[in-house]
Amino acid sequence: MTHAIGGYREFAPPADAADCCEAVWIHRTPRAGVAGGSTHRVLPDMGVSLAFQGFRRDDGTAIDAAPILIGPKLHAQIFQLVPGRELAAVRIKAEWFAPLFDIDPMAFEDQVVDLAGVAPLLSERLADALPRTRTAEDAAAAVMAEVRHARQRAPAPTAAAAAALDLVRRTAGRLPCERVADRLGVSDRHLRRQVRDAIGVAPKAYARALRFVEAMKLTDGVDRPAWADVAMRSGYCDQSHLIRDAVAMSNTSPAALHAERRRENP
Repeated sequence: MTHAIGGYREFAPPADAADCCEAVWIHRTPRAGVAGGSTHRVLPDMGVSLAFQGFRRDDGTAIDAAPILIGPKLHAQIFQLVPGRELAAVRIKAEWFAPLFDIDPMAFEDQVVDLAGVAPLLSERLADALPRTRTAEDAAAAVMAEVRHARQRAPAPTAAAAAALDLVRRTAGRLPCERVADRLGVSDRHLRRQVRDAIGVAPKAYARALRFVEAMKLTDGVDRPAWADVAMRSGYCDQSHLIRDAVAMSNTSPAALHAERRRENP
């Protein structure tokens, strides 16, 4: 497990899928003890998730469940917590989603859609696998099996874009995009064009979202963050720039967002 908050659990992808996947993740909302109107603020995420969303009976049988696509988002979104609801997903790297499934992920920016309306054959195969699952982990494995199948026949994304985005992810957005271009031996202009063609956004916007998310993850589990230190460790030149990004991307301050997240992980 690489991260946890509230009912959310994130895991590293299997080694044989790490080139195209960012993570496997599960979100479970307890059946009881969830106040009406409870929410979770989902942070910006440029990855694209294939997921099962639904509920389970006591014996693990899935009910009211279906495959969905969760599009990329450059801004935080409010997720309603429904008692008993389960999501089991594979988050796919932004540059890999179109080669794998021939779907433009930016067509679904900030959206959660029924997969049947986007990729009916893929949705049908996943729906056929769902009755054989008894846990969220089983469901995530079924999604991963489809990703592996697609990976066997998919063309690779543009090498420059894939290398650049992997470097941006490894450094959690801390490395300036000009230095990313230098490391790859390409011009900044060439890098911007390649990345934008691959994922629909500029590399700086992608890095900015990662940097902000990394800053907030650093404070999960910390009672009183030293915000200046958090900003420095996350690659910001000062605390005011972190505050500016927090307001722009989550519509709240880092301190208020931290307090919100701490209530989910008391």
